Parts: sequence; structure tokens; C-alpha cells
Amino acid sequence: MFLLIEAPKRLLSRRFAREVLTLQAGSFATMGLQTITSVIIANLLGPSPFGVYYQASSLLSLVTMLANLAVGQALITPLAAANSRNDRGEVLALMGYFLKVGLVVALVESAIGILGGTYLGAAILDDPRIGSLSRILFITPPLMVLFNMVVLALQSSRQVARLTLLENGALMGTNLLNLGVVALGGGINELLYSVAVAPVFTSAAALLLYRSTLRRMPAFPSLREILRAAPSVPFRRYFAFSALVSVDKNFANLISLAPTLLLGRLASDAEVAYFRVASNLTMTALAVPMAPISRNLYAKLAEVHARFGPAKLSRALVQVTLGALAISAGMTIPLVLAAPFILRIYRPEYQAALVVIYALGLRCALLGFGVGLGPLYQVLGIMELAIASKVIPAVVMVAGGWVLVGSMGAVGAGWTVSATYFIGDLISAALVVWVLRRAAKTKPERAEATPTA
Repeated sequence: MFLLIEAPKRLLSRRFAREVLTLQAGSFATMGLQTITSVIIANLLGPSPFGVYYQASSLLSLVTMLANLAVGQALITPLAAANSRNDRGEVLALMGYFLKVGLVVALVESAIGILGGTYLGAAILDDPRIGSLSRILFITPPLMVLFNMVVLALQSSRQVARLTLLENGALMGTNLLNLGVVALGGGINELLYSVAVAPVFTSAAALLLYRSTLRRMPAFPSLREILRAAPSVPFRRYFAFSALVSVDKNFANLISLAPTLLLGRLASDAEVAYFRVASNLTMTALAVPMAPISRNLYAKLAEVHARFGPAKLSRALVQVTLGALAISAGMTIPLVLAAPFILRIYRPEYQAALVVIYALGLRCALLGFGVGLGPLYQVLGIMELAIASKVIPAVVMVAGGWVLVGSMGAVGAGWTVSATYFIGDLISAALVVWVLRRAAKTKPERAEATPTA
């Protein structure tokens, strides 16, 4: 009994654990609302229109993924390191760079989608109609730049409570807006417009929150200072490193997006909907406790590396990875067993998603393995290795998916996902052992005090 009481107390005495718990609590609350709204929208629209919506969204995701070469996740670790040193000049340069490059990239993305959406739909999904619909969504990227800049600042400075409030509040507001539009009789067009304009409101809320948080972040500049500094920050200052990080992230996003794109081209709109329902009920649900762990590791490992050197990274990483694996494996079994009952809240047509859920089971169980890989590669600056680790899984996803999706539809997509990530995990496991051994041989750059995770 003493251990049952003492273990949680010891765990929660660590800042990292408290921050992850805060993010997870907010994510679970938002997931509940997202699930409810998704079920209602899916039932109101039906499988085929619901599948069309996801295909239109996938075209936006594909373009933003390919165009993103220098901003976003790449800047979290250098920004966290600069903040830990209280280097206000470096923080200002990084924030200005994000705003400048992020806006340029977003405008390029919008131009590609608005001008060429029909051609994208025809070339990728063999359906120009869906490409034309997707053009509505391409007004979104420029509207998201300021929101993403505030998220970057809050995450890098580990302002977890406010980050949770902003992200989950934005998701809740957007979901309620979408639900209201469809419940009032809106169709695909109206739903897409709702998704596209929501960032106007969420970005305004983000700027208000950033302004009120500045007193907690002494190294961070005001919005006015960022706007003044942005034009003078050279593109090349952070481009080389951030481009490698973005390429790595894009590989991962391509692997994740490929099943929807393959289904859109090789199967029916309804099959897309079945896969997305199964994915939302499994991988998306399990990502709720996983994502906060991974995201918080970027700032945490950057701080550990800056203060103690690379040799001290392994302990924090191993502890968190084992815990994440236990969570994902432990949650997968009851989730899969409950799937037949959960699917009853959907229209009868969606029962076809049950077999897809079973096919995704292996991927779900191993989801926790990769929580620390991205942060580790980025902090150590070995992005070439991270990119190389995804080449074989990407080939397996595209080649295997073309065969299995073409013959089995959504079920084939599920099996392809599980096989791809299983192979990728085997490769990553070997690389992680090598990376950690190499880091252990590196002499600490600072004091020998052992950091706590």
C-alpha cells in the first residue's frame, strides 16, 4: 500500500511528469469532444461524403508537408536551448525567422492549392472534383502562422498549462463550429469552409494568450519586436538544420498520409471513411497520451543536452520510452476488445471498420516506442540518420499499400500500416542502441550531476 501511494507521489514530484500529465488531461478532454463531434458528423454525412472530406483534407496535408522545408518542429530544440541560456537575442532571431519563413511558405502552399487544386485531385486521387473542393482549405495556411508561432514559443519555454489551454481550446472551438455547421444542414462545401475560417479565431486567441504570458517568459520578445526583427533575419541562418528536420518530419507524414491517398485512388470514398473511422478510434485515441510525452521531450532533452552533455540523454530517454510502451500496449488490448461495441454508435455501414481496427492492432501496441526518437535525433543533430531510418518503411508503405489496398481496400490499408511501422520499429531499435552507445562514450560537456526526467 505504501508503494502504491509513494510511487505516484515520487513521479509527480518531477516537472516533466507533471507537464506530461497536464497535456494528457487536456488532450483526453478534447478527444472526448472530438470523438462525439466526429461520430455525429460521420452519421449526418454518411460514409461516402465523409470519405470525400478526408480526401480533400489529405491534399492540403500533402502540399503543406512537401512545402514545409524550414519551419516548425525544427526550431523547438534551438529555441528551448536559447531560452534555457536566457539568450534574448537568439530567441528574437529564431522567432523572427519562424514568422518570416513561415509566412512565405504558407503563401506558397496556398497558391499551389488554390491555383492547382483540380490538377492535384486528378493526379493524386484520380478525382478532379475532390481536388476542386480542396481549394477551399488552402486559404488556411497563412491564417495558421501566428497560431503556430505562439505554440512554438509556449512549447519551447515549457509553459505547459497555457499550451494545453490554447491547443485544446482551439480544437474544441473548431469542432463545435464544424458540428454546428453540419447539424444545421451544411454539406461538404460548408464543412470545408468552416474548417478553413476557424484559424481566424484561434490565431486571435493565441496572440492574446502570448501577450499575457510574456511576463513568465523573460527571454521572449513581444509581437511588435518580432515583426520588426523578422525582415532582417537571413533565410540561411537556420535553414540547413531546419530543412533536414523538416525532411525527416515530411517522411514520417508521408508514411502516415499514404493510406488515405492510396485508398482515395484505388478504392471507394466509403473505404476511405472506414479506414479513417478505424484510425480515429485506435491510433488517434492512443496518440492522445503519447503525443504530449514526445512533444515535451523536445524541450526536456534539449535542456539536458545543453546542461550535461549527450551522455546524460540515455537515462531520460529509456525511462520515458519504457513507460510509453507500457501505456500503448496496455491500452490497445481493451480498445480492440471494445471496438465492436464502440462502432455501434455509428451508422450500420461503418461496421466494416471493425476488421480494419483489428489490422491496426500491432501498430497500436507499439505506438509508444517512437516517442523519443524524433527528439533524440534532433537534439544530437543527426537528422541524416533519422531520414535514412524512414526510407525502407516509406518504400514498404507505398509498394505494399499499392498491392494490399488495391485488393483489400481499407483492411489492406490497415495491414500495410502495421507492417510498415513494425519494420520501421525494428530499424529504429537498432539505430537507437547505436546512438545511445555513441552518446555514452562522449565526455559530458558540463557538470556531472545526473538530470531527472
